[in-house]
Amino acid sequence: MRRHLFFALLALAGCSSDPTLEYDFEPILLARAPVLPGGAALGGLLAKVDTATGVQALVIDSAFPFDSLATTGCPNSATPGWTYTGTMNVRDGSDPAAPLRASLQNVGLFDICPGPIGDAATQPAGVMGSPLLANFAVDLVLPASATDIAQMSLWPSFPGTDDQLAPDGLVPLHFEPRGGGTVAQANGDNAVTLPDTRIVLAACAAPNAFATTDAQQTCAQGEVALKASGEDLLLAVGTGEGPLILSQPAWARLAAQLGMAADAGAAGQLYTPFSTTPTSARFLTLPSLAIFQGTTDTNWIGACAELARARRIEWVLASPEPGACFQPCDASNGQAVATYPYLELGGPLDVAVIDETSSVMQALNVDVDTSPQVDGIVGAATLAGTHLRLDYPNTRVVASCIDPGNRDACFAAPGCPGASAQNLLCFGQPTRPSAPVCP
Repeated sequence: MRRHLFFALLALAGCSSDPTLEYDFEPILLARAPVLPGGAALGGLLAKVDTATGVQALVIDSAFPFDSLATTGCPNSATPGWTYTGTMNVRDGSDPAAPLRASLQNVGLFDICPGPIGDAATQPAGVMGSPLLANFAVDLVLPASATDIAQMSLWPSFPGTDDQLAPDGLVPLHFEPRGGGTVAQANGDNAVTLPDTRIVLAACAAPNAFATTDAQQTCAQGEVALKASGEDLLLAVGTGEGPLILSQPAWARLAAQLGMAADAGAAGQLYTPFSTTPTSARFLTLPSLAIFQGTTDTNWIGACAELARARRIEWVLASPEPGACFQPCDASNGQAVATYPYLELGGPLDVAVIDETSSVMQALNVDVDTSPQVDGIVGAATLAGTHLRLDYPNTRVVASCIDPGNRDACFAAPGCPGASAQNLLCFGQPTRPSAPVCP
């Protein structure tokens, strides 16, 4: 079986009509694969699934562009099959009894074994990918400790508007679903357009450390981007992967920001569902990652610049000094501008740097003609310590921190609507009168 099998077979991923999705609303307990060979079990999310040869592992992967289930189980020596209409019975992944939690019937599946994830020994029989997950609001609890059980719940939608969620510390990150584009079968026959179901979000990698007790950062008009730190990235959310996966070009940009070599890191092998053989990678760590929405508007100035702006505004709101004032670059018409919601994750965060021609990167960017280049995947290990709601019906990820008191590990910042004469409650700061704009 060739290494680039999955990219070649993307064209074969079909859909069936009139699926029946039955689920009991109970949390589905999930196991977690290793982040990387020999690493902690904080990686890709694993439920269990029925196959003809018994109950086996099932990857829950929001970055995978189609759904698969090998009818005879995995591993097997049979030639990969075609698409078929079948049933995916999803069971608890960490409960030895593996109770049935969802029966997804009459759905389009690929009769194929995905690649092992995390290490060579963790071989799933299929993938519940983004096309099936997109039927739900997928509630994921991802503890920071490998000894605590991860959970997934399936809901028809997640209630509450963005404004209603913010006071509870819930961060809504909107996205525009991406797909796999129109691709052809390996032999050149037929073509299939994969569904637009992948979640892609903006991110700022490795920004400078920040605390409200630091000295205030000044910023004149027009200096918003100049005062930013870190590197802007565009990342798919991949719950079936472990580390933060970056393409070599994306890492080269980030390495230049950090003053590191483009070939930094220890050589190793990355195991993902995208390839039946491991992908050569270099492994290293980053101190932090801030994740923003995937949509843009006329006010959007980039993830790293938006993060720097939000931090400066937070500094003013947290300052005990009566003369604290907003920086001119963060103000308009005599008041502070609105900030965008974000989720900041502290490290060290495991990173795998892979070639841009790998199966993983090709699958992520097969639709690159119509969308910005995706730089990689933010995996389940990077997201450890968070509570995520992949709210597909409302095209948003609603995020919060399991331990909101540990800012160094996880900080959820709903958007601040902008300073005015009204009292403010932003960034978890006590209500206080609005501050003026600095001269």
